Amino acid sequence: MNIIQFSFFSLFNKQKYFQYMESLILYGAKDTPSVYFDKNANLFEITGVSLPANVLDFYNQVLQWMDNYVKNPNDDTTLTLRLEYLNTSSAKVISILIKKLENILHTGKKVRVCWYYPANEPELKELGEDYSVGCKVPFEIKAYEN
Repeated sequence: MNIIQFSFFSLFNKQKYFQYMESLILYGAKDTPSVYFDKNANLFEITGVSLPANVLDFYNQVLQWMDNYVKNPNDDTTLTLRLEYLNTSSAKVISILIKKLENILHTGKKVRVCWYYPANEPELKELGEDYSVGCKVPFEIKAYEN
């Protein structure tokens, strides 16, 4: 008698019904934003202040996570950016992150960025507008009261 062994996860992974990906959760501090990337809950958010002492040390894990995500994205992805302040180095990394989302467009799946800025910070509104002009990903730019 032949016994076929398989696990629940291997069966569903092969049929692409279940595609689990570890979440990336980074709690914000005085100089670093909170990051909540969860493919399974379909939540992708960066919030707070972004002034890390070493931008690459902080954002490298974020960029690597996104590299893995764009290989097998959800049908609809919305990246929410709600930054109160960010330095020039952080702005460059955010630009790289947004560019990575363009790869999702090539798969025929939906992607967009929701850029929230403090109503009293017109520079952040302009930054969001600059990002939206420089990429193919649809943008929503909205003010909030802080």
